Amino acid sequence: MRKLLFNKVIIFLVVFLSVGYLVYDNYFTLPFDNKQVTENTPNQPEFGKFNVLLLGLDGRQGVNDRADTIIVASLDGKTNQAQLLSIPRDTRVKIKGAWDKINAAYAYGGLELTQDTVSEFLGVRIDRYAIIDFTSLVKLVDAVGGIEVEVPVRMYVPLEGIDLKQGKQHLTGEQVLAYARFRGTMEGDIGRAKRQQEVIQLLLQKALQAENLPRLGQFVEIVQDNVETDLTAKEMISLARIAPDVIDKGVATEILPGKNKKIDGIWYWEPDLASIDALLEIATSRHIATIQNSTKKS
Repeated sequence: MRKLLFNKVIIFLVVFLSVGYLVYDNYFTLPFDNKQVTENTPNQPEFGKFNVLLLGLDGRQGVNDRADTIIVASLDGKTNQAQLLSIPRDTRVKIKGAWDKINAAYAYGGLELTQDTVSEFLGVRIDRYAIIDFTSLVKLVDAVGGIEVEVPVRMYVPLEGIDLKQGKQHLTGEQVLAYARFRGTMEGDIGRAKRQQEVIQLLLQKALQAENLPRLGQFVEIVQDNVETDLTAKEMISLARIAPDVIDKGVATEILPGKNKKIDGIWYWEPDLASIDALLEIATSRHIATIQNSTKKS
């Protein structure tokens, strides 16, 4: 009799846990299959992706609110592969019918105009957004104990608080901010965009390391208090669940291709429009970041 009761309890627990896991697994998912088509993107093929617009604002007093950083982070719902696509802030696009630099959209119409401009320019749906200013980045980096990077050149711009020596080193939040903002390399703004992508990946990797798990609560609190986003708590948990798998597969990093071009006395980044469709395809064979592997070797 006791054995029969014990077996029933075991069966109940197995069923309960299985159903509970299925409910949990189905609840904490991202809305990949939202097939709403906007007027701006009537033929967009992004039904299987979740696109988050990342905007970095200067945030310093006296500085106008142009988007200093524009990145579209895309996640493939079928493969858990991710891509960071940086759009140089001087990219020439049409804003309200007139040609301008893409970072001006935020100054003219805030988040809504920036989302519309990026969505129309790339031909993709923007599902969510996240806005972070300089102060928030410093706090997030310090919350995980800083990150280690290879500084490619001497970075010294005293008026902007940038003072970094060349070589591999552990950086604090303020130093990471300087590293991400510096433009004085041969690649200029393109090199800056690459370093920003690197910082995002290293920050995520560091946050998910075992020794930082006890700090995740602090990390989430900083995000909630300092990062403006329309990601729901459910979606944040969903992203946290799949983050290790995404990072393990490697994150594809892309810079919008183009060239510097002077038009009517103003320098722009003239984009290569013919390459945009292929650029938006997330593929492990193309430009996968090797940051994680190089970090393990060091």
